[in-house]
Amino acid sequence: MKKIPSKQIQLAKENEYLKIIGKAHCIDTPLISPISKRKCVYYQIKVEERSGGKNKSWHTIINEEKAVDFSIESSGEKAIVQAYSSSNYKMVHLVKDVKRESGILNDPPKFLENYLASHGKDSTGFFGFNKTMHFQEGIIEIGEEISVLGTANWKVSDHMFDKYSTQNLFISGNKTNKLLITDDPKAKV
Repeated sequence: MKKIPSKQIQLAKENEYLKIIGKAHCIDTPLISPISKRKCVYYQIKVEERSGGKNKSWHTIINEEKAVDFSIESSGEKAIVQAYSSSNYKMVHLVKDVKRESGILNDPPKFLENYLASHGKDSTGFFGFNKTMHFQEGIIEIGEEISVLGTANWKVSDHMFDKYSTQNLFISGNKTNKLLITDDPKAKV
């Protein structure tokens, strides 16, 4: 993604696969990330449990991802990123900036217990001892700088980003050209 040059929103051509670097903003109601409780437009959570026995290894027990469509602002212009779409049409890499652990002498906080319970999971094992777990969360916060690569389409929209036009740029993905979204600073270079 970093090898592709970014483009100004106003210069986007219909059906062009392009990269935009800018700040994420909410169009409607933001999401609240379950672990850090921050307002965001996208979050990914991965919870891993360490299995016991002879061959100790980590197993993913929860892999949750939620998104809402949002706008990206670059050089005073905005486009709508259609992030609330099928996972077949997008790839998202978020830096996991919140990490928590639990274990035998390390009880998880109540909100993590509640999060596990909401997914039908428990932090304690058969004898009541804490399971060894890793909790990781990555989000796109409101105002965070991100990189987006996707297919450009100009459409009539209710969102009046430009007072001189009824059309806005929508960025989306499909089977051949996936929507790529990341908050990794390395993608901007």
